[in-house]
Parts: sequence; structure tokens; C-alpha cells
Amino acid sequence: MAKFEKITLKDREIVETEEGDFEERFLNERHYPAAITNYGLNIGEKMGLLEGSNLTDLLKLANLEKLQSDISRNFISEESMEASDEIDIVKYLKVIYIALIGINKNLQLSFDEFTEKYHDTTPTIMQTYTRLVMASLSVKQNKFAEGLQKSTKKK
Repeated sequence: MAKFEKITLKDREIVETEEGDFEERFLNERHYPAAITNYGLNIGEKMGLLEGSNLTDLLKLANLEKLQSDISRNFISEESMEASDEIDIVKYLKVIYIALIGINKNLQLSFDEFTEKYHDTTPTIMQTYTRLVMASLSVKQNKFAEGLQKSTKKK
């Protein structure tokens, strides 16, 4: 049984307050389920968001072991951030987007529109990415997934 992540999309507006400062406000908040699926991987490759449609393409984005350890403590460490060499948040966003459209096939939302409506912080984006990928591997139950994860580690 698939484990779903909840993705929140909302519109953002910047308004000037009576004091002359600017304030961010969110409107039209909607929640969607997301999970990595074969359909999503296929669409991601066709759209050019992924280099290939294999799970290993998703695993190469970050040091998943360290990120998973951090998530269990509800904390993303500097070490995890540095272990990813350079943090390219757009790569993580692509995976989240693919997971979103893989489950919500009728959601008419381009990647650009998604990035306009998805407003989570960098640590939350990294946590969501990690949970999506790890859920698709079923690491606790699947020795193949464990071997796959080990084979994609940086040397």
C-alpha cells in the first residue's frame, strides 16, 4: 500500500500594510496527495524533468541515508545539506511535482505553475523529497531497495 505525502498549493500575494511595510499573504490553499508512481516517472522523463524513468535517477539527488536519519529527528542538519554537494532545490521540486501529477492525473498544472504555488521552506522540501523516495522503495520490507540504495551511494 502506497504512503502518500500531503502537498499544499496556494496562491501568494504581497500587500503593503498601513505602516508602509510589505506582507506576504496566502490564498486559495488546496491539499493534494503525492507519491512516486510509474506514471509519474514516465511523465517526468517525457517532460524532460528527469534524465530517466528509473528510481536510481531520484536517488542520485541527495545523500538519502543522512537525510532519512535527520527526518527521523525532525531536523535537517548542515551535514546533510553539505553531503548533497550543492543543493539544487529545483531538482527536489521536480521530484515532488512528478509525485503530485503521478497521483493527480487530472491536475492541469505545469511545473512553472507548481513552483508558483508551492511555498515550503528548503528543509521541508528536502524532507518531502526524502519521504517520497523512501516510501517508493519500501526500504523496511524490501532487500532489493536496500541494495539499490547502497549501490547509488557516492564513493
